[in-house]
Amino acid sequence: MLKFTLSCISFLVMVMGALAQNFAGYSTGNFTGVNAVFFNPANIADSRYRWDVNLASVNATLANDYATLKLKGLSSLINGDSLDAYLNRRVGKNANIMADFDVFGPSFMFNINSRNSFAISTRARSMVNIDKLPGTLLNALEDNNSPITYPTALNQDKFIISSNIWSEIGLSFGRVISNHKQHFFKGGITLKYLMGAGSGYFGLSNLKGTLDENFFEDKILRSTTGTISYGSAGLSNFDDFKLVANGSGIGADLGFVYEFRPGYESYNKADNSFRKDINKYKYKIELAVHDLGAIKYKNSKIHGTYVLNTALNPNGQDTLMLNRFEDISDFSDLSQALDAASPMITKTSSGGNSYTFSLPTSITASFDYNFNKGFFVNLGGMFAVNQGSTNARKTHTTHYIMVTPRYEGKSFGAYLPISYNNISGFNSGISLRGGPLFIGSGSILSSLISGKTKHVDMHMGLRFGILQKNKKVKELPVAEAPKILDTDGDGINDEEDKCPTVAGIAKYNGCPIPDTDGDGINDEEDKCPTVAGTAKYNGCPIPDTDGDGINDEEDKCPDRAGTRENQGCPEIKKEVIEKINVAARNIFYATGSFKLMPKSYTSLDEVVALMKEDASLKLQVDGYTDAQGDEAKNQVLSENRANAVKEYLLQKGIDAGRINTFGHGEENPIADNNTAAGRAKNRRTELKVTNY
Repeated sequence: MLKFTLSCISFLVMVMGALAQNFAGYSTGNFTGVNAVFFNPANIADSRYRWDVNLASVNATLANDYATLKLKGLSSLINGDSLDAYLNRRVGKNANIMADFDVFGPSFMFNINSRNSFAISTRARSMVNIDKLPGTLLNALEDNNSPITYPTALNQDKFIISSNIWSEIGLSFGRVISNHKQHFFKGGITLKYLMGAGSGYFGLSNLKGTLDENFFEDKILRSTTGTISYGSAGLSNFDDFKLVANGSGIGADLGFVYEFRPGYESYNKADNSFRKDINKYKYKIELAVHDLGAIKYKNSKIHGTYVLNTALNPNGQDTLMLNRFEDISDFSDLSQALDAASPMITKTSSGGNSYTFSLPTSITASFDYNFNKGFFVNLGGMFAVNQGSTNARKTHTTHYIMVTPRYEGKSFGAYLPISYNNISGFNSGISLRGGPLFIGSGSILSSLISGKTKHVDMHMGLRFGILQKNKKVKELPVAEAPKILDTDGDGINDEEDKCPTVAGIAKYNGCPIPDTDGDGINDEEDKCPTVAGTAKYNGCPIPDTDGDGINDEEDKCPDRAGTRENQGCPEIKKEVIEKINVAARNIFYATGSFKLMPKSYTSLDEVVALMKEDASLKLQVDGYTDAQGDEAKNQVLSENRANAVKEYLLQKGIDAGRINTFGHGEENPIADNNTAAGRAKNRRTELKVTNY
């Protein structure tokens, strides 16, 4: 069984392959030409190349999480040393292995115009996946002295070995969908005719039992059950393999790219085209779906389902010797070995003559940022849609995330991919592009630095093309129009202008819009065209709402008729003013204090009654002192006395908004401060009543 597994990997890597961190680093660049259709078909639109030809490009990858290869002393293999001495195997855990080989054949891309491009591509691919192979079973089959304790329980839902070899002929179309100011959007699609050379799969599900050794240290399965499914078309015998079509199908790739172009003014031209010879974005976002579709294989001679049950051993030992499967090297050998293991392995179904094998569908996304001129950094990743599926008739890529700093120009590019995938883990490498040649590896740096690796890959290719050039838009000479006199420059020639020396409009035959009332507001904007007004009121006079002859802007009581002497408000009755003045003369405070004396209350209550009777009345309280003592203290005292009056009125229910207080200290004396009588008069509280 192990020989069969390793044969699948070795055979497929030697023949051809698929996609897994494919062309690491190089694929992030803007100078990949026609090869861009394999990474995102949208990128052939607005390509840096007018046309481009790929002669041949190749990528090979082998990744696993089971064995780590030590690099030190590896050259001794040439002298016949065993590879086992350089492998550190993981014991007990499931093994996952992926091998691929991908060849871009002769392909051609051409830009039809500034918005549309097309490409014709050829490609040969192969892939092998081994998923969830029980580690203890693999250790036992290898017999590599791994520390396994027998007996060991086996309990596996399903492990799968799958492989596929196929070729593609693709027709791609890319188009600029939108180019609006700094926002640029393009899309692309590739339709592919698929030709399957061969595929095979092996699945073992619901494996439950015990891995053990007998007296002779032979590896055996004891009390073990499970279900086996397998099939092959074109890969039955690796020795007789021929690259001929054993199946066909239709596939597709789809991609979109958004670019943010803050300097779009310098890229766009007068004829609505844009420069194609340079990278114009500050950042771009890419999304692509790869390998939609499947291949239908016909003439499948090996295709069936078996049930494993060691209890059916005719010797009554409930065991199955694993050495039955040591010499299996291809699907034909596997079929014979399964049939020979009857009745412990019983065939329950022969399957049909055909089956469908899914492509390794994946979704990629990336964010590419342009730091300055040719310096970029790319953050991207892939989601392997088929990975984890229990369907054995498919291959899959790996999930990964990758950061790639790079420098690239028209003739040279250097890329440093740093990635992590869910099989081999962390890897870093380098890719270089010079003229038509590119070469690189996504794992060589991490392998050399650490001295060990679980991931081996390389890529290289040869392609050439003609770069875009900055074509200048020719400006056509403009014939001079005959001169027409327009003295006032209003766009109406003098022959038709009734006011040729004054700018006007066509509606009034070249004359200005009239202003009948002469208020500076033309009649089309004047709501009172025959009465002079102001712009604030759309050409009408300032209104006088209460009709008292005082316009609303000067009237402090615009909705109550009044007199000009009282700011447009009604006159306050003389008896009210007199009562207020009398009350003011009867406000008294304790000596040197702002505390009201009780004999002031009667007068203040009269004020309260007047203000409650007429809600329009407002009161201004002014406090004064004589010139005796400190001036600053007198100022504070005058303010406090005015506020004491206000506080009394508030307590009697008068709203604070109707009362204003001011302290004037020694200011505005009404008598001589040098006499006691004069000072008594200057110590006063004045009340002023208004209704506005």
